[in-house]
Amino acid sequence: MNLRLRAYDLVLKTLVCLSTTLILSHAQAAIFEDTEEDKDVVEDYRGASDLVELHTPVEIDAPYRERRNTHGFLFGLYYENIILDRYVSILDGATFYQDMFGESEFPLFNLELSYKYNFSLGALTASFGGGYGEIKDDGSGVMRSLAMTKYQASVGYIMDTLFEEPYGAPYFSVGIMRVSIDEDNSVETLGHDIDMLYHLQAGVMFQLNWLDSAVARKSLVDYGLQNTYLDVFVSQYSASESEDDPDTSTEYTIGAGLRLEY
Repeated sequence: MNLRLRAYDLVLKTLVCLSTTLILSHAQAAIFEDTEEDKDVVEDYRGASDLVELHTPVEIDAPYRERRNTHGFLFGLYYENIILDRYVSILDGATFYQDMFGESEFPLFNLELSYKYNFSLGALTASFGGGYGEIKDDGSGVMRSLAMTKYQASVGYIMDTLFEEPYGAPYFSVGIMRVSIDEDNSVETLGHDIDMLYHLQAGVMFQLNWLDSAVARKSLVDYGLQNTYLDVFVSQYSASESEDDPDTSTEYTIGAGLRLEY
């Protein structure tokens, strides 16, 4: 037996095995590195249609003081009877309101939209609106009519955080107005634009959600209607500072209406 040949074959086979092992190890390492690089590079094939839009649900069971947002809006429709006991006819400059229309109060319908800024102590409002009213009477022996159109802007404060729900929310506001009047006595008609007037209003808004809580909850979810209020208030109009304008100032008069809060 050739022992030298056996030793040579053993060494050769050992070297072949080591070489093969090293080659396989390098190959596996290369494959692992490529796999790791592929993990680091992630391509997003999603399109705009694949994105999910998240909607935060309305907390309908939370009390108003907790669920309300920082910003809101009020829409109001209300009615007031004002007493123009200092008004003198612009047609003849001598006939007083009582001589033309007796003790009848002047009816005035109003629409108002308010921006509402909510904070911990209540809310601040900025409002814009208008109103119209007309009265006719022949108590003076002649059919007379008086119409009034007004536009106003005001700022105010509402105390609607006294309770978790605004069962009663006192408020006050102050503003300016532009008023136009048209008077007719069956013979002639005359119109007049009155200079800037001041307007004061104070009242209490009573929440009506409790009348039908199921409808109130549905309106909150479907339309964002936070509250429906019965608004009861007193108001007062100042006189114009111009001597050429008729006196349309009033004492404190009572009015009422509905307000919707979004």
